[in-house]
Parts: sequence; structure tokens; C-alpha cells
Amino acid sequence: MSTQVSAVPAGATTPLFDAKQARGDAARRWAGTPLATEHWLERASGFPRDDVSVDPAAAATVVAASRGYRLTRGHLAETVAFAEFLAGEAFTAEERAELEQDVVDAFEDSPKRALQSLRPLSGGVRRVAALNPVQRAQRRLQALTASYLLELRRQADGRELSPLMAVVSRHNPVVRHWASAGVVLVADALAARMEQHRLVLCLIGRDLEAPALLAERLLARAEQAGRLEVAELAASELRLLLLRAWLTDLGTTALAKVREDVDRAVQSALDVDIVVQHVGYRAALEVADQVN
Repeated sequence: MSTQVSAVPAGATTPLFDAKQARGDAARRWAGTPLATEHWLERASGFPRDDVSVDPAAAATVVAASRGYRLTRGHLAETVAFAEFLAGEAFTAEERAELEQDVVDAFEDSPKRALQSLRPLSGGVRRVAALNPVQRAQRRLQALTASYLLELRRQADGRELSPLMAVVSRHNPVVRHWASAGVVLVADALAARMEQHRLVLCLIGRDLEAPALLAERLLARAEQAGRLEVAELAASELRLLLLRAWLTDLGTTALAKVREDVDRAVQSALDVDIVVQHVGYRAALEVADQVN
């Protein structure tokens, strides 16, 4: 890509964009389109809240101790950040306090088990910040799928959602679940597919059709779809980030050709979603090798 960051910490993954430059370029070139506003995964932090950092001294503060184990402020901050990452939205102060209290309660009940469950989150904020937006979307899709599949099995056994996923589900609930395929469709993946429509159609000056009707049609088709198609729908946010990266980096001549291709395809299409998928595949082929 043409807007690489020139220096990153040793061992870190090179980000796809210089975030500050990319925001400025997009605001000028894409004024009035969805690309003028960054997706939250394109922010410097990679989280719905711009600043999820915790001062090292504060992170080390012990908030609970039991049987020789210690729960720190850093553990709580990482848990909240991870939950917001899955939810795709920043929590209210009340939700953050509720989740933190749930973690404290779980620790006091079983400190060793609680810390074992929190261990995979250690350093998660730094790792996400070091990834580029597409890699963040990949990581998020994997985490959402694994987390919700686990919770769905818990529910099948008559158990309630874990406190973390209970708050996530308020913001980003499961819309469909295909158990045989191991695929989970969450609300913001469906929204991302509709955002792909909006982005592709804006290239030719057309507006998105009624979102409710589009969502209904996409879900109706998914009921009869095969594993590959439902997996593609579930991965819509990843496709959206690939599409945004590709379009942002296109030169003037290449972009004009894309607009011509999209205009011609949409005019002859019986189903615009097929055109949107095709443009997404094209973007993925162009970008995927450069970000992995």
C-alpha cells in the first residue's frame, strides 16, 4: 500500500495505514461518502473507545486478593476492552462498572480459575493496536465466533450467558446460528453487509435501498444458503474493511474504471447484492496478500 507507517516497535506488525495521513486523505478525497469517516477498527487504538490505555502504575493496583492470588486494575481494563471489541461499541460507565464487578465476584468465588480465564486477554490492547485494520477485523471475527459458539453450547446445557457475553449481546446479539457449519451471524456483521452496499452504490451516486428490506432479503436468502455463503455473510465486516482499504488506495484512473464497471454491472443486475459481493471479492484479492 502507498501509505505505510515508516517505523513500528520491534516485533510488531506493520499497520496498513498511517492513521493520521489516511484520515486526512479520506476526508479530502471522499467527502460526502462513507469513506470520509473512519471505521472504528481503523482508529489508532483499534477499539470502539479511542483511548483504552491504562497507566502502568494504575494497572498494577490490586483491586481484590484471595488465597494468594491478586486481581489488578489492569485485569479489569483488559476485560472491558475485550468486551467492547466484541460488542463493536463503547460501553456506558454503568456497563463498565457492572462488568468489572462481575469479574471481581468471579475472582472472589474462584481466584485461580478466574485468573486463568483472564490470562488470554493479557496484552490484548497492545496486540490489537499493533495490527492493521484488516487484521483486526480477522481477529475480531475469530474471537466473536469462538466466544458465541461457546456461549451457545452453554445455553444448550441450560446455563446462562457469561457476564462478559451478556453485556456484549446487548450491543451485538446473534442474529442466526448455523450449528452444522459452526457459523454465527451477529448483528453488526449484517450491518456491515449493508454498509458494503452503501459504499459500492455511492461510487455511482446511488443511495442504499431501505435497510430493513435489504436486511430481510439477506436473511431470507441465508436460510437457504450453503456453508460458504453463510460464512461469507458472517465475515461481512472483514469484507467491508478490505473494500475500504482497496478503494482508499486506488489511483484516480483505477478508481474511474471501478466506477464504470460498477455502474454497468448495477444497471444490468437482477440482484445488486451479487454486484456488491463481486466488488468485495475483487477488493479481497487485491488487498489480502498485502496485509498478511
